[in-house]
Amino acid sequence: MASQFFLALVCFLMVLAAAQPARAATPSGAVYVTTLPSGADIWIDGTYVGRAPVLVDALATGRHALTITKTGWVVQEVSVTVAPGETAMSSTHLAAGPRAMAAGASGSLEIRGVPAGAEVSLDGVVVRSEPGKNLPMEAGPHRLTLTTKRGTSTRVVTVVPDTTTDVVLREPAANQAPAAVVAPAADYLPTDNFTVEGNKVVVHFAGHIVVGYIGTPEFRIDGATVGYNGAPQSIGGKLYLPLALLQRLTGDEADGK
Repeated sequence: MASQFFLALVCFLMVLAAAQPARAATPSGAVYVTTLPSGADIWIDGTYVGRAPVLVDALATGRHALTITKTGWVVQEVSVTVAPGETAMSSTHLAAGPRAMAAGASGSLEIRGVPAGAEVSLDGVVVRSEPGKNLPMEAGPHRLTLTTKRGTSTRVVTVVPDTTTDVVLREPAANQAPAAVVAPAADYLPTDNFTVEGNKVVVHFAGHIVVGYIGTPEFRIDGATVGYNGAPQSIGGKLYLPLALLQRLTGDEADGK
């Protein structure tokens, strides 16, 4: 009799459990964190999760606080919103501290797409560009020059510490307009000689007054309108201006620097 009672109790409990509605899974999502340079340490809501790039899953939906640190770079605090069943993307360009850009800080360049027969030079020194070959470089701006039968073009590239920067060089077609080349204003001008207010850019340097707007290739230089093949840009919180304009202001046009 006792065994029959026990069996009946088990059956009753099984039926009762089956009648209960299934408990829904707690909504969650993920975040993929990248940084420039890579390898920064990442904390989410105060918990260390690894070095960028890093994918963190099963996060509660809603807003989360990210703390991003790397030795020699300025600590960044950013937030990210996680949606149910989705992967949020968070990408942060770290600001270099004094140690990151100190003497001896280095990165590398990999030059791709060099036309056959062309000559490439970095800071005036001819280099050989081979696929997959990294050129160790001191961190900071460098002048990259491509010389072909059609002429010579120069651009400025910035090497980020602990990072490989890929540069693609293409010879423009005969009927193709030259590519817009911009460079960091701080590499040519003292930072207190230019300001950005909203979209308006104002430069006071060497007796010149330049007024322009982000995304617009026309400038007012000493009251006259001048057009350039390039427009002011804000990249990573830094102001970029047409290279030709910077060379004009600093007097580099004549010697082709």
